[in-house]
Amino acid sequence: MPSNWENIKKTVKGELSDAAVTTRKYFEIGKVKLDEMHINNSMDNTFQELGIEVHNQITEETQGDIRHNPKVKSLIEKVDQLKQLIKNGELEIDVIRKGSVPQTKTGKPKTNPPAVKVKKTVKAKKMVKARKAV
Repeated sequence: MPSNWENIKKTVKGELSDAAVTTRKYFEIGKVKLDEMHINNSMDNTFQELGIEVHNQITEETQGDIRHNPKVKSLIEKVDQLKQLIKNGELEIDVIRKGSVPQTKTGKPKTNPPAVKVKKTVKAKKMVKARKAV
């Protein structure tokens, strides 16, 4: 029969393990949100550059459609890519949140062991690489 001390040690280890998993999960979410913040700043700068370019084209009364200007096209493509990166980041956060969530003590055995890591899909790995490239 285990002593009270053994029971306390076992309980504390389980709780600390759950706390470590939760901390890891929120750390990962924080990293993704920080990346999203950098992407948003980049998008703001791109919109500012796009606005300046459009303003210059309108005030100079250049002939032709603004949409056919190569610089405007490239800026619009960059904005679209940044928007996609933000959407991918939100999907990654959802995966992390649904991943290794410790369950409360209800007397039932846990379905996931405490050291379970979130399995990244190929799409998530590509997204991380794309985010680092921006």
